[in-house]
Amino acid sequence: MKRQVLWAASAVVSCASIALAAGGTSVAGAAVASTVVSGTRIATPLPPHLHATRGAIDESSSNWSGYAQVSTTPDTFAQVTDTFVVPTVVPSARGNQYVADWVGIGGYTGGDSTLVQDGIQAVIHTRGHHSTVTYDAWTEHLPRDEKPLALTVSAGDTVTAIVQETATDTWLMEVVDDTTNLNAATTVHYVASGLSAEAIMERPCVRAPCRTQDLAHLAQTSNETFGPGSYSTEVLPAGQTPTEEPLLALVADQTLADIVMTNNSDSSTIATPSPPSSEQDGFVVADGAEPPLAPNV
Repeated sequence: MKRQVLWAASAVVSCASIALAAGGTSVAGAAVASTVVSGTRIATPLPPHLHATRGAIDESSSNWSGYAQVSTTPDTFAQVTDTFVVPTVVPSARGNQYVADWVGIGGYTGGDSTLVQDGIQAVIHTRGHHSTVTYDAWTEHLPRDEKPLALTVSAGDTVTAIVQETATDTWLMEVVDDTTNLNAATTVHYVASGLSAEAIMERPCVRAPCRTQDLAHLAQTSNETFGPGSYSTEVLPAGQTPTEEPLLALVADQTLADIVMTNNSDSSTIATPSPPSSEQDGFVVADGAEPPLAPNV
């Protein structure tokens, strides 16, 4: 993701009382900073202590944690959607920390530079004992910059993110705040690989060219629950619901990837997904190396 990060530089409060700016727009006196992010998965060597979710393959990444459905056939995936709760962030270090939750098509397979995605991001700016937190909703299709959506989101809101191909190479990207019953969307013409569909918690890059050392400090959060999530292989006009499969289902001729996030030196795991829910459509991501329990979604 090439993320345009906004924070309220003038509204500083104690860490026990965090100031919030939401919706991808700055508040009075705010400073604007840009984050350059590739978005595609940065693969890393697999830590040997991990155990694969039953039937899935173990993967590790410097910037992603979550699940991906993967195909070897281009244009397999045409839609992905997931619902998650905007996380509560916990200031834990000086400087800036970031976390983004999103759904997308593409970007998983090595050499796949395409990725069409949308979701939410939280940014913490900490100086001394004072922190500000910004939440925003966004869409992006690489290599274009992220586009903030005119949608206010807050910690604790339930949000649904949708990426859907409504005609050949035409993509609808929509974020719905289920808590406030508000939504925002955009439609773009874009040639995506269609090789993967994923739901991801990410730490973005803070500078180009987005190598491992360019990644942001991951914001500490409450456990993040994703679900129900689904994908489709059908291209249908907007307003029509395609036939959907549970996002974490095991499907012939496809691979389900269970992705953990490692630190810059690959010496420890910093974010880990749970096993799939019983319905194969939900999971939880927790900070650290210990897999959380599967959710009931």
